[in-house]
Amino acid sequence: MNTFKRNPKLYLQTVKQILGNRQDIPSLPPLVGQLQGNIQSFNFDQLDTLIQQDPTLAAAILKTANSALYKRPVPISSLKDAIATLGMGTVQSLVVAHQLKSLFQTRDAKLSAHLKSRWQNTQRLAGCMKKMANLMDMDGDMAYLSAVLSDLGSSLIAQEFPRFQRGGDPPLFNWIADHYAHLISAHLLQFWGFDEKIWLPIKKKGQWNYRSPTGFGFAELMNMCLVHVLNSPDTPELQDIPKFHNIPPAMRMLASERQFFMLKDY
Repeated sequence: MNTFKRNPKLYLQTVKQILGNRQDIPSLPPLVGQLQGNIQSFNFDQLDTLIQQDPTLAAAILKTANSALYKRPVPISSLKDAIATLGMGTVQSLVVAHQLKSLFQTRDAKLSAHLKSRWQNTQRLAGCMKKMANLMDMDGDMAYLSAVLSDLGSSLIAQEFPRFQRGGDPPLFNWIADHYAHLISAHLLQFWGFDEKIWLPIKKKGQWNYRSPTGFGFAELMNMCLVHVLNSPDTPELQDIPKFHNIPPAMRMLASERQFFMLKDY
């Protein structure tokens, strides 16, 4: 059987079992609890000191700052320069994402490779959302945090993959994650007490016809950016996403069917 034609409901019961047992959901790391209420909880020096205590996190921050998205003419080697390049809000969001992803573990090399690839796509989505939110005078840091946590559920799926596996064929993990990771992410964030502004857009990710009840919201923003990042005929065109005409005229006029010219770097 072609895995891409499998009915998502085959795996729904497994998802419900995992999320239904709250004792299996890990507690929120203390550091994330501090950042949860205010993404600007730490000053520059505090954040620098904090990151230096975790070599893996420091490496991830440096790698992000040196990525193609930021177009640095000279590679960054200093953590302070990396923080300055990314901005405090972005770095604190990456700290939260790193802490939460580390709650779920897999020793499977293939699954780890899938997670790495998905993380790269998630960072593109997050960068796109922050840029677009700032252009629209929305909260860019909160938009970035919502996007960067939107695929957190794929880490839990990787950890629990033996409970999902039906055939062992390579595409199966991404197929399941594409259907369920965002819903699991939203459930976890809601359980941990994150702001609805962060988890609701994640829950509505890929629900192309969803309309925020009050004005243009992060849900529409996320879905437009998802169309842009995927750039796939499997998604609707940008103009078909609700409230497309609420975005600035310059962005609309310079957009193709599924790409924003002003966001071409993402």
